Amino acid sequence: MFLFLKLILAHLIADYILQFEELYQLKVRSFLGQWLHALIHGLVTLALLYPYLNEPSIWVFTAALVLIHLTQDLIKYTFTKKTPANTFAYFMADQACHFLVLSCVFLLPVSHEIRGFPHAAFLDSLYRSNFSTLVAIFFITLTFAGSYILNAFSKSYLKGHAPLYLITSPEMTHAIIERSLMAGIFFLSDSPWRLLLIPCVGVLRLPFKLLRERTAFLLSLAYALLICMLFQRIF
Repeated sequence: MFLFLKLILAHLIADYILQFEELYQLKVRSFLGQWLHALIHGLVTLALLYPYLNEPSIWVFTAALVLIHLTQDLIKYTFTKKTPANTFAYFMADQACHFLVLSCVFLLPVSHEIRGFPHAAFLDSLYRSNFSTLVAIFFITLTFAGSYILNAFSKSYLKGHAPLYLITSPEMTHAIIERSLMAGIFFLSDSPWRLLLIPCVGVLRLPFKLLRERTAFLLSLAYALLICMLFQRIF
């Protein structure tokens, strides 16, 4: 499970944090964008598996991940262009396939080893902690990934929105702050009344005309609560 969690984290970092608006649009327009995105996945994976880079199987596995990821993305965008109404279904199926491919790491003998950084105590403790990895996975899923998931949802089920709805830089920045505050209230308070406080975070949208949209807030709120309840069971 140790290496599998590291691979999930690498996937989330490359697929969402490092998929800034310009790269996303380049992916949609050209093969170059798709290739750069897949290459970033490979580099982030190697960075997070640094203690294992003396194993040839890790290099082969990472190269396979890059090629498979590129192929999956090309297939996803081909189907999405043909039937845009199914964008959300294709998006979620694509993510499920990515995680299924990542699970193949269990076939490697080295997957049973837990390595770290023996000459750097703090880094070693942080790296070897599954809890730290899960917290990072939770944060990215809640914030960056959430915006892309909701964007795909809106393309399939909500009409009249721009292609980059919820994933422009201002919207993404606010979503990170907004859903982080919602999660903070959810996890840091034991009171059942906390569920009534969470929607109050929406007042932070009022000073910004671009963000004063009820649908966007309700989507953000529902997603944040869903992810918090899901990870509450894990933690």
